[in-house]
Amino acid sequence: MNSEPTLNDLAVAFGRIRGLLLTEETVQHAVDLLAEAARDLIPGATGAGVSLIRHRRRTSSGATDQSVLRADELQYELSEGPCLTAWATSTPTRTDDTTTPDQRWPRWAAAAAGMSVRSCQSVPLIQGQTTIGAMKVYSTRAHTFDEATERALTRFAASAAALLGHVQTTDTPARIQSELSTALQTRDRIGMAKGILMAQRGISERDALRELVARAQESRRTVAEVALDLTAGTPAS
Repeated sequence: MNSEPTLNDLAVAFGRIRGLLLTEETVQHAVDLLAEAARDLIPGATGAGVSLIRHRRRTSSGATDQSVLRADELQYELSEGPCLTAWATSTPTRTDDTTTPDQRWPRWAAAAAGMSVRSCQSVPLIQGQTTIGAMKVYSTRAHTFDEATERALTRFAASAAALLGHVQTTDTPARIQSELSTALQTRDRIGMAKGILMAQRGISERDALRELVARAQESRRTVAEVALDLTAGTPAS
C-alpha cells in the first residue's frame, strides 16, 4: 500500500507553486509547475501531466518529460484514455496495468504499454460547476497507484483548479494589455508616417493616408509595415 501524502505535504507543495507564480503568472507556467509538483507528491509516480481541455481539445498542457507528453498526445490522437475519461466524466480514473487488455481504452493502453507506461491515475480539475481539465500521474510499474493515491491527487487537483482559474483570469488582462499596446504603437507609427509625407510633399493628412494605402497595395504589405519603413529610426510615442 502506498504512503498517502499528508495535508501538510499538500500544503507545502501548493505553497511552493503559489510562491513561484508570483513572479510569472501565466497558464503555461502554472501547468508546468503543477505537473512537477504532482510527480513529486505522489509516491511511485515517474511522471505527471496537467491538461486544460475544452471541447475535447487541449488548450494548455504541462508535462514532466517527453514520455508523459507523448502518452498524453496519444489520448487526443486516439480520442480515448484515462485523462479524457476523467475530464469527460468528472470522476477519478485509474488503470493498473496497461499490458492487461482494457476495454475502456484498448488502443491507448496498448500504445502506452509500448512506451513503458504501465499504470496511470487521472483526476478531474473542477472549477465551480465546470471540469476544466485533468491531472494525471504515470508510473513505469504496474499497480503503483491505489485509493490513497486517488484521494491525495484529488485534493491536490481541487487546489490546482482554483489556482488555474486565478491564473487564467490574471493572464487574460495581460494579453489584452499587450495587444492594446501594440495597436496604439501601430496607430502612432502611422500618424508619424503621415506627418513625414505631409512635410515632404506639402499634402493634406487625408492625402498622406491615401499615399500610405497606395504604397501598401503596390508592395503587397500592410499600411503599418509601410509606415514602419518611413519612420525607421524614429521612436514611436
